[in-house]
Amino acid sequence: MVERHFCKVDVVGFKSHHRLMSKKFYGSKIYKKKQSLITKNNWKKGLFDSLRRKVKKLCKNPICNNIFYTIPSDQKFFCSQGCAAQVNNHKRLLSIFTKQKISSALKGKMSPYKGSIKVKRIEDFCHNPECCRQIVFERWRKRMFCSNSCAMKVIGGRPTSPRAARAKAGIREDLGAFYFYSRWEANFARILNFLKIEWEFQPKTFDLKTQKYTPDFYLPKYNLFVEIKNFLSEFSKERDSKFREIYPNNNLFLLLKPDYLELQDIFSPQISEWEYS
Repeated sequence: MVERHFCKVDVVGFKSHHRLMSKKFYGSKIYKKKQSLITKNNWKKGLFDSLRRKVKKLCKNPICNNIFYTIPSDQKFFCSQGCAAQVNNHKRLLSIFTKQKISSALKGKMSPYKGSIKVKRIEDFCHNPECCRQIVFERWRKRMFCSNSCAMKVIGGRPTSPRAARAKAGIREDLGAFYFYSRWEANFARILNFLKIEWEFQPKTFDLKTQKYTPDFYLPKYNLFVEIKNFLSEFSKERDSKFREIYPNNNLFLLLKPDYLELQDIFSPQISEWEYS
């Protein structure tokens, strides 16, 4: 007995050949004509009458009693949604006493659809220690800061601001258990690995009095901190100048967009795990 061994190429070729033959058979004029004749005969026999036949029904709403038409399989008892609501929702109708009670409770309150009422609460103050003024806002809203500037002075002072643009954040399998906040940071770490340069990711947080700052990378061999930025906002410029003023002995290099694109042209063809935006 001779055993036949099919490789993956043979199986793929057989499947593609089978699909091609099926397409030719079901797309042929002979097959289509045959199916057309079978369908026409079934229509003549009345097998599809349920699709086009309609029956006459009387609306079950005693006030209406209209006659409407529908297919036999449709379990419709009312001619319209209004008639169905009049019959089925009679138990849900509110009494006059309940309506008056609701009306008196809502007197003097503006409709939420016609504007908003701002209230002042004793316990609500801005969480910015330099501001601490009382917040006035809508009843349903929960706010910790009186303005975006106050929020950024506190939230932006944390090591990683939750309001910062993180692009594609996450852990990369080829870079270990580090949580990178963007593709640029991950790709820069790949460049350092490719060049066999020792690096640390966000190893230290510096206190800048009014805010805190955590540079992205530290290169121990060169005693150099590296910060990767797509663009420099006013907040970032202020933070950078404060860092250089308070910590003059710490070297900081800003890797901006032109620098990153230049590195991408050089190293992306050589690194297989390179991430593109």
